[in-house]
Amino acid sequence: MKRKALILLMATAVSASLALADGAGDPAASRHITLQEAVQLALKHNHDIRIAEYAVDEKQQAKEVAKSSYFPTLRNDSAFMRVTDTELIELRSGSLGAAGGAPIPPVNDIINQGGRNLTTSGTQITQPLTSLLKIKRANDVAQAEVKASREKADITGNDVALAVHEVYYRILIAQAEYSATEARIKASEDLQNERMEQVKFGSSLEQDAIESRVQLLQAKQELLTTDLQLSDLKLKLNDLMGLPLTTALDLDPTVAEFQETCQREECVKAALASHPEILEARAEVEKAEAAIRLAKTDIWVPDVEAFARYSYQNNVPFLARNFATFGIHFGYDLFDGGRKRAVLGEHEAQLSEAKENLAKLTDQVELAVETTYNKLQRTRQMLMVSEDVLALRSESNRVTQQELLQGAALKSQAAMSTSQEYEAKALLLQSQLDYSQAHDEFINAMGQTPE
Repeated sequence: MKRKALILLMATAVSASLALADGAGDPAASRHITLQEAVQLALKHNHDIRIAEYAVDEKQQAKEVAKSSYFPTLRNDSAFMRVTDTELIELRSGSLGAAGGAPIPPVNDIINQGGRNLTTSGTQITQPLTSLLKIKRANDVAQAEVKASREKADITGNDVALAVHEVYYRILIAQAEYSATEARIKASEDLQNERMEQVKFGSSLEQDAIESRVQLLQAKQELLTTDLQLSDLKLKLNDLMGLPLTTALDLDPTVAEFQETCQREECVKAALASHPEILEARAEVEKAEAAIRLAKTDIWVPDVEAFARYSYQNNVPFLARNFATFGIHFGYDLFDGGRKRAVLGEHEAQLSEAKENLAKLTDQVELAVETTYNKLQRTRQMLMVSEDVLALRSESNRVTQQELLQGAALKSQAAMSTSQEYEAKALLLQSQLDYSQAHDEFINAMGQTPE
C-alpha cells in the first residue's frame, strides 16, 4: 500500500510541477532540492539555529570565566604622585651626642622626609583559599547553564526541521491542487461551450449557461488563490533554509518511507528520558540547586586568600627601595542589611519554579506523545480511505472515457470525470503527506529531529 501510494505521489506531484513550470519562470534556473537537503540547509543556515548556537558559545565562555577563578591572579599596581609639601625634621647641634669633644651634628640641620615626586610599583600574586568552595558552586551554576543552552539549541533545531517538513509538504499539496484545479477549469470550459450550444438550439435554459459560467469563474479564482499560496509557501521555505527569498525551487516529490513507531508506553518512556525540553528543565533545576549552595556558602564561609607582593618605591620615606610582603588576607561581612539572606531566598524560589516547570513540561511531553500517536493512527486510516476513493474515481473515469468514444457521454462529462480523478489524486497526496507530517510531529514530540 505504501509503495503504491509513494509511486502515485511522485507521479502526481511531478505532473503538478510540470504544470506550474510556465508560471514559475525558467525551469533551468530552478534549484532542485530534496526534503533531506532542505532540512540540512535549514539546520546549517537558519537564523534561529545560528542564534541558539551562539547562545551555547556564550554560556561556554561564561563557564570558562567561572573556571578561571580557581587559579591565582598576578597583578601589577603602579602609581606616580607629586605632593605639595613634605614633613621636615630639625636636628639641633649636639642632639645626637658628641664624639671627641665635637657635637653631632656640629650645627643645626633640617632633614627632608622623602621627595615631592613619589613613585611606587608592586606586583602581587593572590591565591583564593576558602573562596574555592564558592568558586566550585559558581562553576556548577555555569555548567548547568551550558547544559540548558545546548538542550535549547536542540529544541530549536527540532522545531526548525519540523517547520521545513510542514512547508515542504504544503507546497507539494498546493501543486497537486493546482493541477486538479486546472483540470476542473478545462472541464468547466467544455461544459460552458456545450451549454451555450444547447441554449442556442433551445435544448437548455439560459440559467444553466450562467451557472456553468459561474463554476468556471470560481475554478479560476481557486487557481489564483492556490498560485498565491504557492508563492508565499516558497518564500517561507527559502527563509527557513537561509536561501535568498527569490530562489526558484523545484521540490523533489519523493518522500522516504519510515519505520513503524514504537509501542505507546515505550514511546512515552523514551520521550520522558531524552526529550530536550525535559533535559533543559532538569538543567535549570540543577542550576537553581547550585545557586542555593553558592548562596549558603557565601553566608557562612569567610574570604581567606594568600598573597605575596614585590614592591619598588622612590622618594617614599622610611621604606626600602625594593622590598617584599606576604601574608594572609581575611574578610567577612559582619552586616550586609540582609542581602545574602535575600539572595538565598531568591534562589530557593527559583528552585521551586524550576521544579514546577519540570513537572509541567513532563506532562506536556507525555500529552504531545499521546496526541501525535493518535493522530498518526488516524491519518493512516485516512490514507487507506483515500486510496479506495482514487481507485473508484479512476475506474469511473475509465468507464466515462469509453462511453465518450462510443458516443454515450458528453465531452464535458468526460472532462469532469478526469477532473474528479485529479481531485482524488490530490486528496490521496494530501492524505499521504498528512500521514508523513503526523509522523514528523510524532518524532518531534519524542524530542528527535525529523530527517
